[in-house]
Amino acid sequence: MRIPNLIIIIASAICFVNCTSSQQLKNDKNEFKGRIAWSADGNFNDEDDWAASPVALAIFSGFGVKDKLVHFDYNNILPKTNEEWEKIHEASVLGAADRYGYSKSIFHNVRKDKDAAVNSIANAINASSEENPLYFVLAGPMEIPVLGIQKADPEKRKFVTCISHNIWNDGYMSGDLVELNKRDVIPLGVNWVQITDQNQFLTTSPFGRPAKEEEWQPWLWMRDSKDANVRFLWERMRVSTRADCSDAGMAYFLMTGDEKTGVGKLKNLIENNIVPKPLESRTVRLEAENFKDLQGFEVEYIKERAASQMMSVRYSGNSNGEISTEFREVHLFQASNYDIDVRIFSGSGSDAEYSLSVNDELKDKWSASKLNSWESKTIKNVAVKIGDELSIKVSKGLLGIKLDYIELRDRVQENPFTRTITGTLDDPDALPGQIIIAGGHPGYLKYNGIPGPAYWSGPDNPETFLYDDIPYNTKRDSGQVEMIKLMEEANVTGFHFLIWRMKMGNMKGEGSDTQSPFVDHDPSRGLDQNVLDRWEAYLDLFEEAGIVVHLELYNDATDVELIGWTLDGEGNLHPDEHRFVTGIVEKFKHHKNIIWGIEESSNKPPKSRVPHFKKIAEVIAETDNYNHPTHLGFVVIDDPEGDDPEDAATPEDYRNDPNIGIVSWLHVHPHGDDFEAQYQEYLKYYLQDSAHFIVMTNETYRHPTNGSPSSRKYAWAVAMSKMHNLNAYHYANKPRHQSHLLEDGYIASFMERTDFHTMQPRNDLAAGSAKWVMANPGASYILYTYDYQGNMGIKDLPSGWYDLLWLDTETGETVKQHISRRIEAGETTWNKPESFGNEVALYAQKRY
Repeated sequence: MRIPNLIIIIASAICFVNCTSSQQLKNDKNEFKGRIAWSADGNFNDEDDWAASPVALAIFSGFGVKDKLVHFDYNNILPKTNEEWEKIHEASVLGAADRYGYSKSIFHNVRKDKDAAVNSIANAINASSEENPLYFVLAGPMEIPVLGIQKADPEKRKFVTCISHNIWNDGYMSGDLVELNKRDVIPLGVNWVQITDQNQFLTTSPFGRPAKEEEWQPWLWMRDSKDANVRFLWERMRVSTRADCSDAGMAYFLMTGDEKTGVGKLKNLIENNIVPKPLESRTVRLEAENFKDLQGFEVEYIKERAASQMMSVRYSGNSNGEISTEFREVHLFQASNYDIDVRIFSGSGSDAEYSLSVNDELKDKWSASKLNSWESKTIKNVAVKIGDELSIKVSKGLLGIKLDYIELRDRVQENPFTRTITGTLDDPDALPGQIIIAGGHPGYLKYNGIPGPAYWSGPDNPETFLYDDIPYNTKRDSGQVEMIKLMEEANVTGFHFLIWRMKMGNMKGEGSDTQSPFVDHDPSRGLDQNVLDRWEAYLDLFEEAGIVVHLELYNDATDVELIGWTLDGEGNLHPDEHRFVTGIVEKFKHHKNIIWGIEESSNKPPKSRVPHFKKIAEVIAETDNYNHPTHLGFVVIDDPEGDDPEDAATPEDYRNDPNIGIVSWLHVHPHGDDFEAQYQEYLKYYLQDSAHFIVMTNETYRHPTNGSPSSRKYAWAVAMSKMHNLNAYHYANKPRHQSHLLEDGYIASFMERTDFHTMQPRNDLAAGSAKWVMANPGASYILYTYDYQGNMGIKDLPSGWYDLLWLDTETGETVKQHISRRIEAGETTWNKPESFGNEVALYAQKRY
């Protein structure tokens, strides 16, 4: 459910996965397990290796693994060469080897002694075993690596993992410079790991011309370093005339599992000597062209920008087609459950059927929902472990069928409540991974010890979840488990239900006196532990599903003072109410996924109840030593149902209360399909309360539902006004509402991949088709449109390099783009991905 989206890697010291990992990168002595080989060009076509080769050597030295490098060949373009380039690159490689203390015997200039380079590769492979694998980084074309792999013992190839990052190195896009490509070795038994193209992270000037002075700015720390070795790296980059060391990103990935290297990360390692911890999450993408067996499919390279790596595999046979491969990756745990995206293209008129299998066990079968367009199919909760065989089969109408990739996102490790936290906790009193309020007052929601904000999005119904169709005090489930499963599959992050639904003490006579947690439904007899134990089981399931529960004590319009639960002369709760509140908190406070709610609509009772609600909040805080957030709900003052009293309380009455951190609004006025008016309606409440509270909505009066796209646009209007959203008209127990649950999940997943908590609504910055904008000007922006008619973007965008994350809000498909060129200051717009519809969200973040 989080982004983001993914796989925890636990490590210390030099930051490799620990002994629980299936692809061991460390041995029992906490040392790097295996050896490293490197193959680079640099003698023709592109000068980038003049900087990338020495930077890679600096990276390995920084991680303390230079003795693990057993082969390094360079100048490996065979058909053509530039003798001057050969000399320059050799000066870079051997100069760095001297400075960082490498043995010169492992370095081979291919142009001087090709056979020695090939033999060195074969020898390194032949020395490999399960306990001593070889990681072969491909920073140049494929000829020399292919020759070395072909010459090696076939039985040893299975212990070799090739790492590549772009189609040029893979043997494509290189014209007459390369005759062989990765398909010449993948079927031979080596493992192939393809990471995202590193040019987008470690290149600040375009190919084909010298870098401009402003394009050198991100690298000036090299020039100004006190370390002569780092200044040497700067000199080699300046000699190349290119601000580019992109291939070195593969070295950083091998050390950390981090595919997004970045100039700042290199600086921390090489200049500041800060050895980074490994990523706590990773998404694995398996490109279709990297599958070992392609039956009825062939690689198609037509520079198709809509396809990952601009490549795919195209159906070319006369019968059913299948691609399959063994799942072999680095930086992964032994086994996990994944959400798997399969990206496909179905030609016009095709009625093809697709299926995903693991070890020949069918996991899902489907047909395309779009023709002549790329789309992704998500298969939820699939168990996969290292060594399993993954296969995609296609049958029936195969006209124009193409496969792009499958992408695996780890469900268990995405869940903040189950993942291992290795970093510093934001709140040392709270549980690791627990939902908390961070960042002072009013602060923002986040998961304790996990980077980034939390976004609360999901259904607000059935609020009677604990009681629906359940005979009192039995252990029979009546659909609740299935509801939790549906919410988990939709990746929603929040749900709301009520504890007290007793008719007694309700101003409107709502509820039933049997809907209570008390012995024999008698509040004076205390809590029934059998009932609480049953609820405990549900909360366990919610926690396992990664869903934050808004656990509310009192139903709408409840006024317990009507049954004699009044404050005493010293302002204390009635003993029975004190026992009720403390009993609930003590029972459930060990859960990481709890937000306490006091009353659904606290301003329906008279304003004189404000001290009572404040006292409840105080008792919760005193009882809960884990600091879970506490919430209070309000109906809008001009309530369409007419329930608010003349002198109703408002959040203003609680602004100085230290124990109430979240307020929500119910019965917000609807504006039909006037989405601009609806957005302004929500924004009004955010601006009114955001200086003092985290703000959310629980209900828009007579909200459009039953699959209406207006419901989705309302939800985005809430999100873009910087409020959280639990929707009272989205139901977890009504199948026709599943589309709404999915859309709630899309919003949450997207927002948690951003830094929205640093932003404010700034529609004045909207350009092009953008309707609503949130911004932390100069750093990051979120844009949304429900009517894309052309490029969308930002006015007054500062100059710099930017990363983009696109979301098709209807389908949930995301596309990441890393702009490798420097954007000049001023109005900037971008074009949405080709396969997206006309309702789109975009996150733009400045890298440097």
